[in-house]
Amino acid sequence: MTEAQAAATRFCARVIGPYYIVMAITLLTRQHTFELLLPTFMQNAPLVLTAGAFTLIAGLVLFTGHHHWSSPAAIAVSLTGILAALKGASLMAAPEFGAQLTAITIRAPLLLQGAAVLLLLFGAWLSFVGWFAKRSA
Repeated sequence: MTEAQAAATRFCARVIGPYYIVMAITLLTRQHTFELLLPTFMQNAPLVLTAGAFTLIAGLVLFTGHHHWSSPAAIAVSLTGILAALKGASLMAAPEFGAQLTAITIRAPLLLQGAAVLLLLFGAWLSFVGWFAKRSA
């Protein structure tokens, strides 16, 4: 991995890691709010389309700016971009699929909690990689 690629990975990890930490904490502390919010959100077609468009753009920008596969952190960042783009595209093209996943998640609160814990751990790892890990020489 070149120094420029390593710097790009650190930069992206510095953004994605804290975002995932905040999102996970929000999911864990406001689960009841999400149980009410998510089904209502998925019923609002213009809002779902807009969220899908912004998620698609964010994923494409992330993957376009970072498509390195030379370390675990680089792979994680690149996959995050790909998954975000796929999520955005699916919200735009097949919102019914997102509504079905939302319904499943709401009916299984442990699933939401488990996903939030994994997101918290992933965010903590990326934050460490981005902000605190020693640079390789």
